[in-house]
Amino acid sequence: MLALAAVVSASAFAQDVSKQISKIKDYKEAYNLLQSNLGSMSAEEKAKCYNALVDLAYEKVIKEQGTITENQMAEQLKTEVTPYDTVGLYNAVMQALENGVACDEFDMQPNEKGKVKPKFHNSNADRLYPIRFHLINAGIYYQGKGDDKLSYKYLATYVESADYPLFKEKDKSTDANLTQIAYFAATSAFMAKDYAKAEKYADIALADTAYGEKAMQVKLSALQSQLKTHEDSVNYVNKLKEIYAQDENNEVVFGMICSMLSNLNDKAGVDAFLDAKLAKDPNNFTALAMKGQTYLLDKKFDEAINYLSKAIKIQPTNIVAESLLGQSYMFKAQDAAVRATSNGKALSPDAEKVIVGVYEQAISHFEKAKELDKTMENKNAWAYYLYRCYYTVYGADDQRTKDAELLTK
Repeated sequence: MLALAAVVSASAFAQDVSKQISKIKDYKEAYNLLQSNLGSMSAEEKAKCYNALVDLAYEKVIKEQGTITENQMAEQLKTEVTPYDTVGLYNAVMQALENGVACDEFDMQPNEKGKVKPKFHNSNADRLYPIRFHLINAGIYYQGKGDDKLSYKYLATYVESADYPLFKEKDKSTDANLTQIAYFAATSAFMAKDYAKAEKYADIALADTAYGEKAMQVKLSALQSQLKTHEDSVNYVNKLKEIYAQDENNEVVFGMICSMLSNLNDKAGVDAFLDAKLAKDPNNFTALAMKGQTYLLDKKFDEAINYLSKAIKIQPTNIVAESLLGQSYMFKAQDAAVRATSNGKALSPDAEKVIVGVYEQAISHFEKAKELDKTMENKNAWAYYLYRCYYTVYGADDQRTKDAELLTK
């Protein structure tokens, strides 16, 4: 009898808490009241109390939404608008969602007979799903305020909430904002060094027509930022290859695979990968340029010139490729000069003429790169080399050499 009385008393007390919450107008006070009494409640009672918190937060949302609607009408009629509680609205939306999720967790638990009979699931899903759009506005608002942490929180919640069990009956394919917001959430996560979330959100954003390619870059950057060991790098390359196998036209992934293989000192792997690409697509710019670069690093200058010349024919305005071709000619000239003067021999006039001609070819490509590089963003690829060539061919006192030296500063 005493045990039964205790159960009845606890149940009555829990009901009393939910009634108290429904009468309290201050959210923090109501929330603290619930938290201090959770230990004595059943799942059903917790669901009821959390739903009361949803009611309280949702009431705030509706109030502020009403003011926004009135202001929109006032602007059309050119009458006075009423200030609304922007921060309060965004807080209330987050509170409504968080408590809605908590309510649903307990609401979906089996009762004493082992049956699931939710009381609040459908009503909360129907009223909370539409207010999610405020999370986007909140993310933009806090970004404008310079609060990247809060901006990330709201944008991430928008993406995460699409998969809440509370909204499992909702058709998220109709959510036109999801993939785009997932991209911005991914970039925010990356900046916050939350790489697992950055990868997760980027995967969602891959389906976005406007941001899909950028999302892939975020995903790859997130994966790369988590590399700590040689094994991590090998696994990363394998993951890149899996992505590439699904889209062999993705030049970004192709380039990253080559770069990673190079960083792993897997020269054979790079060569094999490039050769396979060129066998399928002989005019692929990225493969030709990277093949030329590998030959340049191996000091096989004629082979480098061959491949880089082909690459430039495909992309005549590519500054980096133009610069690499210039470097190939310059280092070829330097190498020829060293060999011609080995064992203390003097450089013959005929040999000097040939070598200067190679330097002049290098100069032509560096000057082309300079012409293309309007913003000077890529001058590290050509400025110093152009100066070196001018210095060698025209001397230190030539105005071209002096002007080029200024570009290296």
